[in-house]
Amino acid sequence: MTQWAVGDADSWVPGTFSGQGAATMFDQNYNPKPAFTAVQQALAGSSSQNTVTVTNPGTQSGTAGTAASLQIHATDSASGQTLSYSATGLPAGLTINASTGLISGTPTTSGSNTVTVTVKDTTGVTGTASFAWNISGSGGGGTCHVTYTKNSQWPGGFTAQVVISNTGTTSINGWSLTFTFPGDQKITSNFNGGFSQAGENATLTNAGYNGTIAPGASITDGFQGTWTSSDASPTSFAVNGTACN
Repeated sequence: MTQWAVGDADSWVPGTFSGQGAATMFDQNYNPKPAFTAVQQALAGSSSQNTVTVTNPGTQSGTAGTAASLQIHATDSASGQTLSYSATGLPAGLTINASTGLISGTPTTSGSNTVTVTVKDTTGVTGTASFAWNISGSGGGGTCHVTYTKNSQWPGGFTAQVVISNTGTTSINGWSLTFTFPGDQKITSNFNGGFSQAGENATLTNAGYNGTIAPGASITDGFQGTWTSSDASPTSFAVNGTACN
């Protein structure tokens, strides 16, 4: 039987270890005391953790070309936490505010989408909720027509142009063209206006000289971009939030 000793705040005194069981320590009155109680309590205390709960909003529906919004609600079991919001699978044209959890925008493409919202607190704990968001077609068709043409392509890059035609009866004064890349393209420059991109959702905007499209007229815009695994062409477009034919 091996003799050993441990000194700590409890002033434990020598105990014994038989080699076949846990070590035993004794307090100042020589009452047996488990050797690793303090460690075990520390480990047990570290297993407790706060939780983030996201309220599932249920199945959502909308129409392409019609503005939509949805407020995501979440709670944290710990007080004083700041929550951040993110989402995957949103219908094209919709985005989520990372600070408030408000999903908003104008859907541009009909179809069924599975949306997963993730909410994270300042300790890194997350909660999720998944739901369906179905977007139907715009019904009567838009007052614009868009043609997308890939002018050139090479490993890792491409150029493309879009022709926006006004098929309505009134002029378009200032335009914003939105669409979703089905591949992993990233726009790097625009030849006839401005551009922005969030994930697969891209937006082209007019320059100062081509913002007006008269009824029956068209304008041409072009851009250059990069791609890695897919350069598939987009098929659905919207001008100023209205889905095009």
